[in-house]
This record gives sequence, C-alpha cells and structure tokens, in this order.
Amino acid sequence: MEKSIKVVDLVSDNSSYKKRTNSFSEEKEATQEAKKMLLGDLWESAYRAHCGTSFSPERRANSYIKDYSEELAADLKELGDNQGNYKEKYISKFGDWMGAKSRCISSMITGGSNFPVRRAQKANSSERNHSEAFHHWRVKYFTAVNRVPTKSPEDEIEAAEKRLEFLVVMQLEMKEINAEIRECKIKDLRELINHLVELGYRPELVKLLDNFYGKQSGKYKIPGFTLTNNNAKIKSTEQKLKVMQNRIVTKNNWEDIIFEGGRVTIEDDRVKVFHDEKPEKEIIQEIKSNGFRWSPNWGCWCRKHTGNAIFATKRLSFIQSN
Repeated sequence: MEKSIKVVDLVSDNSSYKKRTNSFSEEKEATQEAKKMLLGDLWESAYRAHCGTSFSPERRANSYIKDYSEELAADLKELGDNQGNYKEKYISKFGDWMGAKSRCISSMITGGSNFPVRRAQKANSSERNHSEAFHHWRVKYFTAVNRVPTKSPEDEIEAAEKRLEFLVVMQLEMKEINAEIRECKIKDLRELINHLVELGYRPELVKLLDNFYGKQSGKYKIPGFTLTNNNAKIKSTEQKLKVMQNRIVTKNNWEDIIFEGGRVTIEDDRVKVFHDEKPEKEIIQEIKSNGFRWSPNWGCWCRKHTGNAIFATKRLSFIQSN
C-alpha cells in the first residue's frame, strides 16, 4: 500500500515539473518574439516596470510590448503619409511611461515591513501622469491629423450663399404647399401626398405633412414651427454672410501694423503677430490672454481672423505704444 502511494506521488511530482518546464519554455519563446516587435528595444524597460508590482514581470513585459507594438503598427498604417515623427514620439513617450512605472512598488511583492508608503504614493502618481500624458498625446495627434482645414472667407461665403439660396427656396415651397392644401381641400392624407408629388413638390417636404398635429386634427399642413425654424436659419445665414463680407473687405484693405521688433499681418485667414526676437514673458502672457496661440508652423502668434481678433490685436500694449 505504501509503495503504491509513493509511485502516485512520484508521477504527480513529475507531471507538475513538466507543466512548469513547458510554461517556462513558452514564456521564453514569447519573450524572444516580443523583442522582435516594434517596441522590442524597450522590453527591458517594460520588465523593470513590473518587477516591483507583479509576480510575473516577464509575462507582463511580453504583454505590454506585444499590445502596444500592435497598436503602433495599426497607427502607422492608419496615418499613412501623415506619419511624420509619430513613431519616434510614440516610442519615446512609451519609454517615459515605463520608466515612471519602474519606480512603483507593491507591498504584496516587497512585503509590508517598513513599506515606504509616501514614496510609493508619489511613484504611483507619477506613473499615472506619464500614462495619461502618453495616451492623451496619441489622441491629440490623431485629432490634429484628422482636423478639417479651416475654410477661407471666400470659400465660406460661397457655401453660405448656396445654403441661403436653398433655405429661401425651401421656405417658399413650404408656403406654396400649405396654400395648395387649402385650395384643393383633399382630406385623405395619402391622396393629398400623391397629389402634391404629382404637382412637382419635393417628397421630403411633402412628408412633413405626416405629423402628430395633422393626425390629431385631421387638417394637414406643414407645421408652423418648421417654417419658423427655417426662417431662423435664413436669418443666421444672412448674418454669417455679412460677417464673411466684412472679413474679406478688412483683409483686402489691411495694412500691416509695424511695431518695435515686429509686425502684425493677416494671412491664411489668421491675424498673425511676428516678432524679430522672442519677447519677454510679460508680453507672451499678454498675447496668450488675448486669445493668440503660438504656431510652430508659421513661427508667430496667431488667432482666427475675426472682428474680435482685430480689436484684441489693437489693444495689445506693445502695439498701442507705437
């Protein structure tokens, strides 16, 4: 009886040993594969990042390198010709995150005796900040790449004129539909819709007759609020046209403002403030507080060309002093 128990124990121990050996071998292969990926050079950083917080830092490193290498590859494919320095920045910010993570420790790993609680809290806070900065930068990059270019006043005014024409025609047509309904005196909704479509009125407008108020009263017409809303759109579009026209006139008649150490001009539908040399901190703060932002592309401070932008520009102290 004792011999059979020993044999069973030996078989069990041998089976467990084989499982551990296979698991170790598989993890080793996974590590070799991870080191060949886009972020493979950062494997050691990812490993150190989990030494103080995980019982399996190698497995965690493999997972991070694999997942984020696949994400980087997908990002580069999506960006196509707009990659720029995305790959280099991605790798750099991921490395910074792993560096901050390597300073994090867990009492489950290090033990509870004399555990440096305050230092661990600071390390965890730093790691969260680096993680958020990394992920926020990625979202911000794609937002910038996918941003629709701002239209010029000439392009905007052309689109606004077409929209105004469409809204005015639609307003007149809706009024004509209501007038025709009063004149023809057809009570059945289906018959009324077919009648109006045969007269050439647009189906999308005729369908507006099939509404709650008409069904309740049995008197069909384009609802009054629809006409009111459309009329409001007409007025707002007319106002936008006036703004666009004023911007075009201002741009055509603009003369650059020359001040000591720089100039103000209007280009690319932007009010741009150029300095020959970097201004003092007080000047930079004043420019920022008036809605201007630094453009590395143009090498100047700028904001969208509007009436408020012109007013804010002329209010700047270094321009008023000239």
